[in-house]
Amino acid sequence: MASGAAAYVCYHSPWGLGVFPAAYFLFGKCFKRRWEHRRRAELNLEFKDYLYAVSGALSAGYSAERAFVSALGDVRHLHGEDCILLKRLGRMEQRLFMQETIETILRDFAAESGSEDIENFVEIFCFAKRGGGDFIHLIAVSVGRICDKIEVTEEIYTVMAEKRLEQNIMCVVPAGVLLFFQLTSPEFIGLLYGNLTGILIMTAALVLYAAAFVLGVRMMEVEV
Repeated sequence: MASGAAAYVCYHSPWGLGVFPAAYFLFGKCFKRRWEHRRRAELNLEFKDYLYAVSGALSAGYSAERAFVSALGDVRHLHGEDCILLKRLGRMEQRLFMQETIETILRDFAAESGSEDIENFVEIFCFAKRGGGDFIHLIAVSVGRICDKIEVTEEIYTVMAEKRLEQNIMCVVPAGVLLFFQLTSPEFIGLLYGNLTGILIMTAALVLYAAAFVLGVRMMEVEV
């Protein structure tokens, strides 16, 4: 439906549908990338609260395994049963009961998350647990640093929320302007349809629009 509408607006011809498989591929990848980026940011936010709960439980004298399991309750209370972290770590207690180590469970979680912050914490935790020493202090310091980084990223996302809204609006404006002229003054842009020159101009405009869209998506993907 969307491709049919775009073919009509840009070319006034069903043959314009031939352009849009490539557009589907390009924009589909961009939307998937944006969705994954948003999910990763949401997971990092949940993981930050999880780390604070784990650190508190360790300071209270819990074992590492018990601290990680009990902290899931805090995440459930803060973010709900359907949050991303619980979906990926909800079976931790059962896996521990099946004699899997906490290191294995966390490494699986880190690999699945795709988050550099989570991977860094898991590596630090596994090293500290094997190495002994002041385990609780080392974990507390690591938690503080990683959580500070996640909080900075959250602040940047908040500041850029307005810019993301502006980008979404600007993505709609070109098609809106074109459709407006077609409905109100069709003779004004009539020369762009039904001839080779018009087709080339419209195709070039679509290519520029796609490039601007991709560039905008990449600019909104902030990595700290």
